[in-house]
Amino acid sequence: MRLADENEVFFDNQRRVVAHTTSKSWKTVPHVSFIYEPDVTDFFAAFKRLSAQAAKRGRRLTLNTALLKLIAEGLKKAPALNAFVEYVYGAGAGRLVEKREINIAIPWLPAGGRMITPTVFDCGGKTLVGIMDDIAELERKIAITNIDELLYSAIKNDTVDELKRGNLDVLKRIISGRLSKHSVKGLSGEERDRYYRIAEADRLTKDDLVGATVSVSNVGSLYKELKGHFGMLQVIPPQVFAIGIGAVQERPGVSADSSGAKAMGIRKYLPMTLVFDHRPSDFDALIPFVRECDGIFAEPERMDTW
Repeated sequence: MRLADENEVFFDNQRRVVAHTTSKSWKTVPHVSFIYEPDVTDFFAAFKRLSAQAAKRGRRLTLNTALLKLIAEGLKKAPALNAFVEYVYGAGAGRLVEKREINIAIPWLPAGGRMITPTVFDCGGKTLVGIMDDIAELERKIAITNIDELLYSAIKNDTVDELKRGNLDVLKRIISGRLSKHSVKGLSGEERDRYYRIAEADRLTKDDLVGATVSVSNVGSLYKELKGHFGMLQVIPPQVFAIGIGAVQERPGVSADSSGAKAMGIRKYLPMTLVFDHRPSDFDALIPFVRECDGIFAEPERMDTW
């Protein structure tokens, strides 16, 4: 029985996509989580310098964009993390497919307030300016995109793919989506025709929501005063790696100058939660990634070559 003071909110297309994807992740993936808290004091200063230079050229460099490039550089050293896994539980058989391109899915909160996860493609092969341009292009497309129709298209595409794999359980989703009074719906009639007259180059399509090899969630970009860090986040199959980034935090820390002399001071730290699928990899798969990130944080002048 529903009480008078209750507010009932049924899942819209966005929540259906999130609920289905994350539920599938927790049912199939044995997650391992590591909290990585690098000192980013010098890196942050270098980022501020590069951001000011970009602004003079009419470009916008955010910390999130710089971190995407850093993560891509780390993944070049750890190809087992930029991969898809295939596994058959009953047979105990599986394989890891390392991907050539580093395609990073990034949660994005449009003006409507419903999170989507578009993909920034080939972050490893692009310069920092190239990634900046891609982010700007995503922003332009999102402003034109009908998010409900985009997600409806993604749901429909995923349903068809599941049927092709012989997953008959998906029929329940189809019946619910068609017959429920809170059914999944897309655009129709003239409204649909008008929307699809917009060129695909000018709006997001379902292809922008798939193809990611790694997912990066930067909650610090939503709330810069945030304290703490992710304890865990989901790896989205068939991906094997995900990263959760918090806000930059100031804490007492030890640093060393060029002569090796150490001193206490206020330092900047960046909480990063690194989560991997334990089926294809053990903890050692993280080491090359963390080692490369450590090197960049310690020598941020390497960013000038990006």
